Order: sequence, then C-alpha cells, then structure tokens
Amino acid sequence: MIGLGSLLLVSSVMAEPVAKNSLPVTKTTLPAKVEAVKAVKAMEKIDTKKILARIREQYRKEQAFTGRFTQQTTYTDTNETTLSLGLIWIQGPDKMRWEYQLPEKQLLVSDGRTLWYHTPDLNQVMTGSVKDIKEARIIINLLSELKEQLQGFNLVVTKENQQIAVALSPLAGDQTPPFQSLEMIFSESSLALVETRMVDLFANKIVITYKWKSGPDPALPLSHFTFVLPAGCDIMPLGQ
Repeated sequence: MIGLGSLLLVSSVMAEPVAKNSLPVTKTTLPAKVEAVKAVKAMEKIDTKKILARIREQYRKEQAFTGRFTQQTTYTDTNETTLSLGLIWIQGPDKMRWEYQLPEKQLLVSDGRTLWYHTPDLNQVMTGSVKDIKEARIIINLLSELKEQLQGFNLVVTKENQQIAVALSPLAGDQTPPFQSLEMIFSESSLALVETRMVDLFANKIVITYKWKSGPDPALPLSHFTFVLPAGCDIMPLGQ
C-alpha cells in the first residue's frame, strides 16, 4: 500500500514558443492560438484551495468507505509486474484496513496510532507507532490533511475528464523522502479516490485502482482497525 502514487506532464501549449518571424502569420495559425489561450484559461480556473478543502472535509468525517482494490507493481530492476487483489476500508480521519487476498493473504491495518502488517504464511507481524514512521504519518493522514502548502512537498492540482489529479513530489532538500512521486486521482463529482500512482525510492511503480461501494457507510467499530497478535507469531519492528 504504501502504495497510496507520476507527475502530470505540462500541456503542449506550454512548450517552447516558435521564434519570432520564423513562420509566416496566416489564418491557419489562429485556431491553434485560440486553443492555447483557452487551455491556459482553463488551467487558471482551477481553485486549488477549494478543491483541497473539499477533499479534507470528505475524509475527515467519521464515516467509512468500503471497496476493493487492484494493485499493480512494476519492479524497475527486473521490469516484472505483479498483481495483487484485496479489500479496503478507510475511515476518517486516520483509520485504514487493507486485506490482501491474492496472490497471498496479508493484512495492513492502523487505528491511527499503531500500524500492523501481518503475513499469515510466515506467522509474522511487523508493527510500529505511526508517529515514528514517516511514510505511515504521511499516507495515513494524507487525505484528511491535504493543503496547498503541504510541508516537505510540491503539490499540483489539475482537472480533466471529470477527474481531479493531486500530484505530490518531495522538495529537493528532503534528505529522507517517503517516495519519488505520488499522484492521487479523484472523481470530480463524488471525490471518491479512483486511483493512486506512486514511484517509490527504488523507482518501482505502484498503481492502485479502487472500486468503492456506493457512498460512505456509518463509522465502523474500532476493533475493525486494530489487530490482535496471534499466539506464537514472530513480532518485528516496522521500519523507522
């Protein structure tokens, strides 16, 4: 997960302009100029502050979003791609539960304070405090804390085809970034998270698509976002 995911390319109308007088000015150049102006104006109409405020409000509420996810991971060193399927629950502002079902069962769950990662086949649990794990702090709280001046990141919001894209990239001076880039795609109408695209620190590409049940559910009991250690399991600290 921590595949919650490539920065958008700048529109071609922002490419380097043609040198003055390098082409004759004819009527055929006008449509392109008009389209370029329209595109720039469309970009200017995006109210980043308002969009991010709507997303924060949506994911701060004490309500649960339930669905299925498909995760596609492409490893840069081998160019191999693996596919994982499972169930997901997100409850504002900081609770989550990911149940990986295929190709093997795994569980990633957090109550907002503690994070557990259980691998049944190994009878192993990795656990740690959210406040002590940078990646966990950022991703678990990200949806409820999105804002223009997000500490440590450049943030860009774009809108196209009834979807909102929020792209994050760590600032150049960050010595311990959690990832190289992360892009989150939301439905413009419902603000449902449609897809995340992440490039991790090893340049692996992690794309997760989501299929949610219609609308949010009432808040789930806290027990759904906690974990009881199985008897005899190995307990290891989650990366600091």
